[in-house]
Amino acid sequence: MPSGTSSRLPRRVLLAGGIATGLTAAVSGCTGSDGGGGGGGAAGPASAQGLRRRAARDSNGLLARYDATAAAHPALDGTLAPLRAVVAAHVTALSADDPAAAGVADDTPEVPGDAAAALSALADAERSLARERTDALPGLPADLARLLASLAAAGSVQAHLLNEARA
Repeated sequence: MPSGTSSRLPRRVLLAGGIATGLTAAVSGCTGSDGGGGGGGAAGPASAQGLRRRAARDSNGLLARYDATAAAHPALDGTLAPLRAVVAAHVTALSADDPAAAGVADDTPEVPGDAAAALSALADAERSLARERTDALPGLPADLARLLASLAAAGSVQAHLLNEARA
């Protein structure tokens, strides 16, 4: 059944790529005011900008993890490249109004020596970041909440795809 998994993966990766394209389009619609009073919770403009910057740095750190994994396991490059492109789109979306927001990843992440373990580590990182973003939603302005919810959903899909690639 491994051949069935690998033949299904490209279609699912295309779905993830479609999500990234949709997120980029959504960001251009979410950068202005939301036009309504709903969702404007406790986070003011300054704290919302700080949360957006943190989210950009987190995505940039995840991007560094993808790069380190691809460097440590060149055979995984075909699997990781489209998923990495989605994370790169997240960084672009989050730093659209503030190019310096993404910052630079602090350190090169450690990558397990086993390819399956490396994919599991990436899936765990995606899942953890998706959970953090979901937990941050209450009280955010509507536009930032929509963006982070979309990124969290995409991260969950990425984690699923990474787990399937590991199998």
